[in-house]
Amino acid sequence: MPAFTIRPATTNDVLDIARLIVELYHAELPGALSGAREGQERLLAYTLEANGAAAFDHRYVVCDEQQRVIGTGMLQFPGAPVFERAPRGTLAAALREIGLLPTLQLAATVSRTLFGVYRHDDAQSALIHSVVVAAAARGRGAGQLLIAALEDRIRTRGLARARLQVLVSNTGAQRFYRRLGYREVWRLDGWRARLGWPSLVMEKDIVSL
Repeated sequence: MPAFTIRPATTNDVLDIARLIVELYHAELPGALSGAREGQERLLAYTLEANGAAAFDHRYVVCDEQQRVIGTGMLQFPGAPVFERAPRGTLAAALREIGLLPTLQLAATVSRTLFGVYRHDDAQSALIHSVVVAAAARGRGAGQLLIAALEDRIRTRGLARARLQVLVSNTGAQRFYRRLGYREVWRLDGWRARLGWPSLVMEKDIVSL
């Protein structure tokens, strides 16, 4: 079994996290990001840096035996500042880094997500999001270890449940989370699902009664 380690993310991890989030975009929303791959990664690095401390509070990374960052995930606790995926200046950064047509394509994708925003208002749960493990490192237990570590952080805060949002089309992720004990508790439907990206929310009880 590989010796993975989990630690809090730092500003020194910006480029690695940006690379991983680009992978997440390509896996979940194929075609949303285009243009030069280096430009895509610089754009995502910009969004992280523009968020300041909110980009790293409650974000964790998975490192392999050589201490290379191969995965990341983040927690949203009730009442905490929300990480902005498109902070001020993102449009200008996108035009600079990936060009006009890829920027328009990305803007169209982001606008669709506005119809499917899940309002996390459960005071007894934290939202797990932005979870991704590098494609080359999957299948070796890093993802399961990361989720377990995030659940432990939630438990330490005294919260009873963990929640996460998954695209309906991402059946692989749904199977993975069900194996870890998650169940569906909310689904985007109706006209919002037709205009946006259909998604569902899964939940797991993490405190034994």
